[in-house]
This record gives sequence, structure tokens and C-alpha cells, in this order.
Amino acid sequence: MKRMAKRPTKGRAFTLIELMVVVLIIAVLVALLLPALAAAKQRTRTVQCVNNHRSLVLVWQLYCDDYHGRLPWTVDDGDGLPFTNWVAGHLRNPLEATNAALLVDPKRSLLAPYVTHPGLYKCPADPSPLVRSVSMNNRLNPVRFLKPVLVIGGYGTNFMVYRQQSDIREPSRIFVFLDERYDSINEGNFAVDLSNTGTFDGHGVPTPYWWLDTPSGYHHQSVNLSFVDGRVETHRWQERTTLGPIGVTGFRRTSSTDRDISWLQFHTAEPVAGR
Repeated sequence: MKRMAKRPTKGRAFTLIELMVVVLIIAVLVALLLPALAAAKQRTRTVQCVNNHRSLVLVWQLYCDDYHGRLPWTVDDGDGLPFTNWVAGHLRNPLEATNAALLVDPKRSLLAPYVTHPGLYKCPADPSPLVRSVSMNNRLNPVRFLKPVLVIGGYGTNFMVYRQQSDIREPSRIFVFLDERYDSINEGNFAVDLSNTGTFDGHGVPTPYWWLDTPSGYHHQSVNLSFVDGRVETHRWQERTTLGPIGVTGFRRTSSTDRDISWLQFHTAEPVAGR
């Protein structure tokens, strides 16, 4: 008898149930990994933002050293005039909001000779198209050309307005830069009202507390700040009213026990000596 040729045996195929089990396992693994990947991405952004702040406060210190301790301007652009500031660009102006070249233009930005990369001004966790996230403490050499500087009058005159680096008695206490939320940021200063009167000129009876500008909470409800002594801190906000909803910013009343505004005021300016 002729031997019949054996047919090659076909590989056993997966059943539908087995395929479903494999898909389910993959889905579970993805669900487990995604939060870890998101957390790692957030940590990376926080570290990059901290490094940006370290570089910027070093640049600020170099400027002060080169100009015999004089602080760079932080201009309140309320007069609507063309101006040179510590950093150029009014972010409510569409022509300037996405113009990164202004940040490193030495004719417009006082820190431009020290900063060649505009990315230093942008928090990597800021989701907006704006070119800058960082603002400067409004008590550090505030300038206005035609009118008095806002938010330092009335009861606020009990606190320092710094013109020279030597005016700052506690360098570890006073912040230089922080990240301001994208729906609040405009000119280069972050306004903290120490009069607590709820008015620009600071007249009236203090009724603590109120927010004028809104800080960011890009890092798990936390903000990065750099200080005069060069250190950088990631500070977590405690009050649910501090950040508020997107699009609601400026002149926001808060409670008389608000820990966040009290903390920020403490780190904005020291009392005038003797008061």
C-alpha cells in the first residue's frame, strides 16, 4: 500500500474567549500604568519649572550685581505707554501674547542680556499658548510713568517698596518670581495688596482678605516661587477659594482667616522699619 502523505497540522487558533481575556489583561495593565505615567510626566514638568525659576532668580541677581544693587523695574502698564520692563510683553495684547522674541529683546526687556532662551519664562505645565507664565513681585521696584503706582498706597504704605537689593532685610522671606495663572497674567508684575482695603489706592478700612491677581496651581494645586536668596519653593495652596474657577480673577473677596493670602503677603514685603 502506498503510504499516504501526512497533511501538515495547522496551528491551534485562539478562541474568542481567549482573545477577550488577552484584551482584558492589556486593558488592565494600561489602566494601571497610565496614572503612573501621568504622575511621572507631572513630576518632570515640576522639576523643569523649578529649574527655570533657579535660572531666572540667578539672572535677577546678576542684574542687581551689575547695576550696583539696583533692582530691575517691574512696570505697571496702566498708562498704556510703550515701555521697557524687566520683561517685555503685555499678555492681554494679542500681538504680544505669543511673541517670544520680545522676552529676549534687549531694547524692551531689562533681563534680555542675561536670558537667551525665552522658554525660561514658560511653565511647562501651563496649557495656554501664552509665551510667559512667570511674574515678578510687585513690591520689587514698581514703576509707573504718568500716575502713582497702584496697589501700594493707603495702609499698604506700612510695608516696604524695594528699590535696592540692600533694602531687603530678610532675603529668604521675599519672593521674586512666581507663576501666575494664564487667565490672570498681563504685564510683568504680580500684585499683592497689603492694605487689604479692596481698592487700588489702598484707602478705606482694611477688610481682609482679597485677591487681585491669581497665582497658578499647575503642580497639583501648587505653585513654584523663587526667593531673593536664590532658593525655589513649591508651595501648595490650602484654601479652595485661592485659585477659583478659570475666567474668574481679580477683586475676589475671601475670608478673614485665609491662610494662602496671608502666607503670600508675608512673603511679598516686610513692614517698614519702625512701624
